[in-house]
Amino acid sequence: MTLNINSLGNNYNLLINSISTPRKAFTASNVQTGISDTFTPASELNPYLSESAIRQMILMNPQVVKILKNNGLKAEINIKELQKLAEGHLLWTKNIAAGIIGNLPSDIQKQINRQAVLQAAIFHDFGKVLIQNKIINKKSALNDKEKQIMNLHSELGYELLKTQKLSPETLELIKYHHQTPENTGYPINNTGFTYGLEAEILAVADKYSALIEKRSYKPALSKKEALEIIKQDYPQGGLVYDALVNYAGI
Repeated sequence: MTLNINSLGNNYNLLINSISTPRKAFTASNVQTGISDTFTPASELNPYLSESAIRQMILMNPQVVKILKNNGLKAEINIKELQKLAEGHLLWTKNIAAGIIGNLPSDIQKQINRQAVLQAAIFHDFGKVLIQNKIINKKSALNDKEKQIMNLHSELGYELLKTQKLSPETLELIKYHHQTPENTGYPINNTGFTYGLEAEILAVADKYSALIEKRSYKPALSKKEALEIIKQDYPQGGLVYDALVNYAGI
């Protein structure tokens, strides 16, 4: 069962004990990436791939409950989705980000907080563990309300992971990985976050990984097709885009 938390108030223990987790057995989805990685969960995520770990994080930070309650959501831990992400998108996003960094000019590489970028890549979609499966894996376009709920994953991930030993730089990248240089993304940048190379690398790696993966609502694109789409954001090229092209070998 799931629990509507609107009536819970501050009774967080009741919330934690009542959160449901889908019980279906996990099977990896058919994902085409063109990246030669093993299909094993990223080791950094292993301590977090359980219902008890997520419950503890919620218990440690009441802001998570507040976000859910303010959006009229039922509390549901979607462990199956987090496991699927750990075996695919999160791992590949990290590897792509590492590849981008490795193909930047050496003097630029020295300026990058590589650890923060790669750690944020592994955790950037962590908040989807609290997003309903019917929204994440919907086979058609999301409506406005569903988009609003989906967009909560960045902030939910940030609030969950604030309870863990992640650096402030990593946490900011997780929270704002859908933000833009013009601050037209989400969530609202109310902390003075600066969109720098680290954020750009993460955003490009995330987008490229998503494009070359098979999703419920689309087929996997080829590396060439994905690069053509991303190039629309870089009509004149650019450091990060050029590094991605070199990494992709196109």
